[in-house]
Amino acid sequence: MKTIKTSLLAAAVVSAFAMPAMASDINVKISGRAHLSLDHLDNGVDSGLNVSSNSSRLRFAASTEVAEGLTAVMQLEQNIRFDEGNGSFATRDSFLGLRGDFGLVRVGFFDTPLKVVRGRTDMFGDRVGDARNITNVPTGAAGANFDNRFRNGVHYRSPAMNGFTFDLQYTPHNNTGTTVENERESYSTSLTYNANGLYAAAAYESYENAAGDNPNALRLGVSYDVSKEFKVAALYQAARNLENGNRNVWGIGASYKIEDYTLRGQFYQAGKNDLADSGANMIAVGVDRNFGRALTMYAVYGLTSNDDAAAFTIASGGRDTRLTPIAGENSAGFSLGMIYNF
Repeated sequence: MKTIKTSLLAAAVVSAFAMPAMASDINVKISGRAHLSLDHLDNGVDSGLNVSSNSSRLRFAASTEVAEGLTAVMQLEQNIRFDEGNGSFATRDSFLGLRGDFGLVRVGFFDTPLKVVRGRTDMFGDRVGDARNITNVPTGAAGANFDNRFRNGVHYRSPAMNGFTFDLQYTPHNNTGTTVENERESYSTSLTYNANGLYAAAAYESYENAAGDNPNALRLGVSYDVSKEFKVAALYQAARNLENGNRNVWGIGASYKIEDYTLRGQFYQAGKNDLADSGANMIAVGVDRNFGRALTMYAVYGLTSNDDAAAFTIASGGRDTRLTPIAGENSAGFSLGMIYNF
């Protein structure tokens, strides 16, 4: 695996030195998203009304053609807390890379290939009912989040060939500071097909957590545009080497457009692990009012039904205001939200 990664990176660097230099304008783009919602959240014992900023972000991107067929790319993206008046710098996809006929090579902090699969199949990303509420092990179970970004990531993406794309990401040290032993090495890879309205992907990820264990997961995801109005999606995840045993998750979702409105829904189920009564089901339904690409207003209702020993939530993934679940209690949420892309 290390030999492959080193060869790919070396090939890209050699190609860069071999190409003739050329002058070109620097293309700079500022964009982002403001996503806020008013949520009534219920953990089965108590409930309350909250305002949440949900993966709101500000993005700076730049690219320059530095030689014929070779482009330098950069992105800096940060989380913005519109609800509480603060944020974190460079906590979202931030990187420096080279793009050319060989594909894309970049270094930095960004979504892993495994995480991308969930994002492409999730009907309620960053909302109440986000699939991450089920695909990741509940609060308190160490080292079982398969939707994190790797620190110190090195990533290669192949050119698209007949609709197929290969991604490979490696991090020598998924932590802050310097390492001399490469503790917490992490890998993530995927093979994706994307053409004619069909997206299908298989991804695998393994990482070393703080306890020295190596949780890993296989994800299979698919989405298909049945028509301009109707879209379906499904996800399967098999997670292994977890704190309380292996766990399988599956989910299905659909959306249907009617003029300026989009109806959407999804169902996810987490199977039990080695603990008895440790499974959960999640259902979410909602409607969007679309005002072009710039503005979306929506309403969502979601419910997570927990077995006696399970503690999955309805409002965690992609959100800055989260609902802490209580084992054995149902978790519910009703949300009115607004998304402005700029």
